Amino acid sequence: MTKRKNQKKAKRKIPKFFFLLLFLLLLPLIFLFDGNQPLKQNGFAMGSPVSLTLYGKKKSDAAARILEEISKEETKYISRYQENSEIFALNSSGSAMVSDHTAKILQTALTLAEDSDGAFDITIGKITALWDFDHGGKLPSPEQIAALLPSPGAEKTQMNGNQITLAEGQAIDLGAIGKGVACDDAFAILSEMKIRSAVVSVGGSVMTYGENPKKGPWKIGIRTPEADDASNVLVLSVDGNSFISTSGDYEKFFERNGRRYHHILSPQTGFPADSGLKSVTVVSQSGLVSDALSTACFILGKEKSINLLQKYRAEAVFIDRENHISTTGGLKDHLTLQNEHYQMS
Repeated sequence: MTKRKNQKKAKRKIPKFFFLLLFLLLLPLIFLFDGNQPLKQNGFAMGSPVSLTLYGKKKSDAAARILEEISKEETKYISRYQENSEIFALNSSGSAMVSDHTAKILQTALTLAEDSDGAFDITIGKITALWDFDHGGKLPSPEQIAALLPSPGAEKTQMNGNQITLAEGQAIDLGAIGKGVACDDAFAILSEMKIRSAVVSVGGSVMTYGENPKKGPWKIGIRTPEADDASNVLVLSVDGNSFISTSGDYEKFFERNGRRYHHILSPQTGFPADSGLKSVTVVSQSGLVSDALSTACFILGKEKSINLLQKYRAEAVFIDRENHISTTGGLKDHLTLQNEHYQMS
């Protein structure tokens, strides 16, 4: 009788052992399959939508960290509106000791200002405040702008280590590079966590990371530069790690007395830049640099931008008001036209 009971127990144990063994054999395949499936997540920061597409085993943790870091970047470091940020404190007092993180951003931005002959200038914060594009826009008088124009100029800002001192009448506005900086933050997290592949977008700045799991290049849409048309005018093909930023006159604007005013201001005039362009897209190996260069090139126009782009080993796409598209040499074979109302050279 005892022998028969033991035989029944043995029979009952076999199925459990079998399923455990099967699970252990399939476990690597489960993880592999999961790693091939994209995690898509959205958020909102820096006044813009944030979109994440991540591939890899730790993609959920990485997505959470990226969204947290972008929010922290804005509220602790670079916002001129958030009262706890380092830039807010600097603008309020005119002089402040900042973190290594913020000092590095400011140093790079000031160098870009010098290299662009002042076309890119983070010290025009009081002029951008007059226009108030972040809250719908206001039309300042020429007298108000003229009163502030002597103040900006990156060369007037002093950096002594992490001690930053602004010139009289200056205020820092990092709105032209904030989204690119956010992409740099995301890249650092993806690298640290060894995420396999990703695409991160923050407003008009996009980062591609790693190889496309679908094989072939990443396909990044460049928006038609019209306020009422969010479709793509071009599709850009890039491989591996790239940072793509677009600046356009359709992003923020208002109309007064039949005239349209956009948010990309010329530091030389204090008024919206008038270079004949509707948008500029820059491809670089840094989010901050691509964002800054797209603004600088929009202000400079194509011809004056070439040397600046070459200095930073960046490529660009220019779209003018006649719907003509031109590019630097490195992108000519990486663009596909999507809109018949535009022509490529």
